[in-house]
Amino acid sequence: MKRLKTGVVNTLSFVKLSSFAINSFDVTLEKVVGTGSLTITNLTDTNSLDSCKDFIRLNIDLINNDLEGGEYHLTITNDGNDYVYLGTVESYTTTQTGAGVYSSTVRFTDL
Repeated sequence: MKRLKTGVVNTLSFVKLSSFAINSFDVTLEKVVGTGSLTITNLTDTNSLDSCKDFIRLNIDLINNDLEGGEYHLTITNDGNDYVYLGTVESYTTTQTGAGVYSSTVRFTDL
């Protein structure tokens, strides 16, 4: 499962397949339950498909692209081939506060 956070640029790594011949990727996130989707096109591998690297790294910008939290099907498209992963988008932060009896209190705050 791939994890992303709203409000930041997320860098995700994927195993580099021999079929990745073109350094241009489209990423689509489609909500598993409910409605909502986001497509980002023309992303490039930060490693430039380096033959010495076993992974590609894609930057997913969730600062300029709005996406609500939840589980998503994350589809990477390269040269007409689709690769689907499960992803979760976190739209909150957690803060552990308190002392004594309340030491295990966790507070969730929207980003």
